[in-house]
Amino acid sequence: MRVLINKLLLLSAMVMVTSLWAESEITAEDLPLWLKPELLVHLSAMKMNESQNLEFREALKECLTGMQRVVQREIRKGGVNIPKRIERGINRQYNDFDKHMKANLSGLQIEPWTRYLEGLKAVMAEQQFKRR
Repeated sequence: MRVLINKLLLLSAMVMVTSLWAESEITAEDLPLWLKPELLVHLSAMKMNESQNLEFREALKECLTGMQRVVQREIRKGGVNIPKRIERGINRQYNDFDKHMKANLSGLQIEPWTRYLEGLKAVMAEQQFKRR
């Protein structure tokens, strides 16, 4: 009888843990913008090696923090045409990101990279539009 009770307790604990784990799965909405499924397809098509992955992470971090700095700086400066100046600054960050990555990618990786970058720009612009 005691063995049966222990088995039932163990089984019920396993069911509870499994149900809690199933509820905590990551969905596409939980991912950051630069890791959306439609962009991950292009990243995986690039088949980057370990050093390229490190370069990508570092360049992406620089690009995103650079964009944030551009927005903060232009708002702090104030004046005329703030949205246009922000747009130009963000485009400079994308161009720097693109140059950095193209310098580290081989010929076959350039096409998926270009699709990833265009998709990233679209996703980021869409997110910016939602915030307005």
